[in-house]
Amino acid sequence: MRDHSRHIQVSKEQAIEEILGACDFAPGVDEVPIDQAIGRVLAEDATAQLDMPNALTCSMDSIAVHWADFVDLDGCLPDTSAWVRGRDWEFANTGVAMPEGFDTAIVIENVRVSDDEQHVTLLAGPSKQFAGTRPAGSKFHAGDVLVEAGMVITPLLAAHIASGNNAVAKVIAKPKVAFLPTGNELVPVGGAIPTGKNIETNSLLMKGKIEAWGGEAILFPITPDDPQAIEAALRKAAAEADIVVLNAGSSKGSDDWSLEILERIGRVLYHQTNHGPGHHSSCSVLDGTPIIGISGPPGGAAFTTDFYLRPAMQKFLGQDPWPARIAVRLAKPFPKGGHPGAGAGKPAHAKPAGETRPRETGEFFGIKQVRLVADDEGTIEAFPTDSARPGPVEAESADAYYALLSGPGIEPPAAGDTIQIVLRPDYA
Repeated sequence: MRDHSRHIQVSKEQAIEEILGACDFAPGVDEVPIDQAIGRVLAEDATAQLDMPNALTCSMDSIAVHWADFVDLDGCLPDTSAWVRGRDWEFANTGVAMPEGFDTAIVIENVRVSDDEQHVTLLAGPSKQFAGTRPAGSKFHAGDVLVEAGMVITPLLAAHIASGNNAVAKVIAKPKVAFLPTGNELVPVGGAIPTGKNIETNSLLMKGKIEAWGGEAILFPITPDDPQAIEAALRKAAAEADIVVLNAGSSKGSDDWSLEILERIGRVLYHQTNHGPGHHSSCSVLDGTPIIGISGPPGGAAFTTDFYLRPAMQKFLGQDPWPARIAVRLAKPFPKGGHPGAGAGKPAHAKPAGETRPRETGEFFGIKQVRLVADDEGTIEAFPTDSARPGPVEAESADAYYALLSGPGIEPPAAGDTIQIVLRPDYA
């Protein structure tokens, strides 16, 4: 019988610290067309290649005039009956260079234009020379920093970078994240499903998250519960990727070999965390590559990836790796656990002793999911999802996670209490 008594258990926060400490990245730089840079992280300051605007420009829809025609009138308006379009005035539009020879603009709403658009009557005059215009270089000058390195390029920032005549942007290379599913019970989707087998769906889940978070997914085929096959897959993944996600095989079953192999060929930082689902989340290092172990079942895999993979990817990209936490008011009590259908006010169904894991020493938390709603006064309230272990559709309606301390004699928070929640990351 294998000895699991020395397994290292850590809190969620300690786990993230261990993962970040194991990440010694040296990201490369990609030069990509600006229209393909949206969502990427800028690797170098984006600077203007020219002055903008590059000429005296009208700042609003106007007519262009000569300031000299207004200088000696003491605030009165000139007689425009003999004005000729093109000589004394001309149309000038927002963002367009002022017509040559003109230096001042009057907003079009303060002008009456004849039907033939050749004559004008002024309702108001300019306050000074160059009124209604923007000088050359007033937006930025050649060499000015438009967007600083480290910022995520949004559509607005991409347009701003392009306005400096930049057709390309230098961005941090995407982190390569290998996903390694393991288990004799797994088969690919779409084929025949033998009795007792499960469809492997976490590859789809991981691919979507990895790509949404700015990474390149490297999906490995299903690896059977065979020590030699697992070792070979781990070595290959660590050599090809910046981060490896190891799915399943880290618990205490007779076919769970992953952590034993990593203890032999690498370094295991911790074996499990003090929360469930996702208790058997782990982190190891193999040949300098962090190996993040996540739960097998999709429910646990979904949020443990949020907890532990995303911080590593954020560090690679130079972003804040810590999840956003906010204080909210609990709108109603958390449902009582015990089985997937247990809801608020329903008694928990006690399991027989042989079906219940012995309690680990120290604190242990149940991960709950909540929806966030602002009340009439603007206070953010948290509504627990309906069941203790929500399915995928219910989980997708949640906005945040809460770690509920569990154990004998521990009273959960009551409706109206303030609780600290962790926001779910975006997936798009």
